[in-house]
Amino acid sequence: MGDTFKVAVASTDGQNVDSHFGHVDRFVIFEVDAVTGDGKETELRDVEKAACGGGACGEGDAFEKIAESLSDVEFVLAAKVGGHASQALSRKQIITLDYVGLIDEALHKVRDYRDKKRIRLKNAKKLLESYGIETEED
Repeated sequence: MGDTFKVAVASTDGQNVDSHFGHVDRFVIFEVDAVTGDGKETELRDVEKAACGGGACGEGDAFEKIAESLSDVEFVLAAKVGGHASQALSRKQIITLDYVGLIDEALHKVRDYRDKKRIRLKNAKKLLESYGIETEED
């Protein structure tokens, strides 16, 4: 694979995105080809479960610990990612996406989302530069 990025997937079977972020104690990590969107499972990563259930979710610094353990991934896919978890991941520049369905389909959609996001960013930078406003490099 040439240009790749990592995606952490909340899955019980390695085939489907089917788990709530706060209910998992293991993520399936995929390396995704940025051109084709094809993913290759590279590891299973254990995390401390955020203990969501019964109205309590992410007590203490559970979400921060999970975000730290996933800090090398660009995206997290789960059936549902709540607001507090999403904020903790965002602080690590990890994008969260709610999705239920086949992992292969989800990875292709993430690749498409990533491409569109990069194009919008490139266009915004061009616009700012046309007004003489300097931007930071990636």
